[in-house]
Amino acid sequence: MIIISNVIAFLLISYIANSFLSSKYSKNKYLAILFIFITLESFINHTGASPFKGIFLLIMYFLYVFIQFEGKPIQKIMIIVPFFLIQVISEILVAFCLNNILFIEITRNAFSHGFLLGTIFSNTILAIFVFFYVRILKLIQADNLPKYTWLALILPIISIIFLLDSDDYFDLLNISPHVLLTTAGLAVSNIILFIIFISAINSTNMKHKLQIAEQKEELINSKLDLLSQHYDYNFKFLHNLLHTCSQLNSLFNDSNYIEATNVLNKLSDTAFKEFNAIYSNSYILNYVINNNLTKIIDYNIDIKTVIKYSDFKNLDYYTQLNLFEYLINLSIDSCLQVATSDKIIIIKSVKTANKIILKLFYSASSIDKYNIEKNINEILFNKYNSLSIRNIDNLFISILITFDIPS
Repeated sequence: MIIISNVIAFLLISYIANSFLSSKYSKNKYLAILFIFITLESFINHTGASPFKGIFLLIMYFLYVFIQFEGKPIQKIMIIVPFFLIQVISEILVAFCLNNILFIEITRNAFSHGFLLGTIFSNTILAIFVFFYVRILKLIQADNLPKYTWLALILPIISIIFLLDSDDYFDLLNISPHVLLTTAGLAVSNIILFIIFISAINSTNMKHKLQIAEQKEELINSKLDLLSQHYDYNFKFLHNLLHTCSQLNSLFNDSNYIEATNVLNKLSDTAFKEFNAIYSNSYILNYVINNNLTKIIDYNIDIKTVIKYSDFKNLDYYTQLNLFEYLINLSIDSCLQVATSDKIIIIKSVKTANKIILKLFYSASSIDKYNIEKNINEILFNKYNSLSIRNIDNLFISILITFDIPS
């Protein structure tokens, strides 16, 4: 019966491992390794289990899973530790119930009725746990668990050490059954806390993934909106171009070359300004500028973008969108307040060494440095290396934001 119990134990732990890990070897070699470990365990454990032999069994489980399967160490430990702890707990609880409730004496005699019933019931409990544990782990993406997940295994490991360090189970069962039952109960609670802990971590990871997916969806939608804006703008531009071409044709037919030159220069100037306004290397900045393009054109604001580097890895989609919206609206509002006819907005970004530099330069007659710095801090949550805001000859404002490139 002990040999059968050993076979069941290794088959169950193999079942858990196969559910989440892949075997390193072919089917024949896999079965050969499984047979070798079952044989070794049966040889060591043929006279019955004991706390001392439990240490060897735990070591063999570790060797078996680490040799047989591929995967991260934390994934393998998440299989071995709960499985072994439940195996020990099931033996203790079954022995307690048979001895104190059914009054069936538990002995080391492998052929006694008590030993036979205890083995059957304990393996049944172990199999039920394995079934539910596999279902729980399938809901948890173990590949994405953080490195500190091993901390959740501290209590189960302490429980194992305490159980293996206890006196002989049979003696403790007769002398202090309540102590043994309390210890088993604490071990069960540790397993439950472990499952709750990794479930909570998984839930947090899933929320984070959902947030990233929503941001990607927003980015795609903004690109679609941008394409729609480009289509509307191009349609309007082509319509005006046809009208201008007709006007030029009439002027040339009338030999009015001076007026034709003025119309052509105006067309070139408009095309140059609007091209610089709507096209940059940043989809998000394009989206923001195009949302304000009518205002920029109507108020004759010259805008230029030189985005040589747009991979702001430490800023998510919403942060970049809010930042560019604030900077563009700030610069447009400021340009509308200046008396000069030359209204200028220049946005640049470059990468130098391990830093990203974002610079905004726009027309302004005054500066509210405190509010600008406060608003940028609220948007970026201090995700920048330095922030410089200064007034240049009371005609222009320069905002310089430096980001560290994440390693």
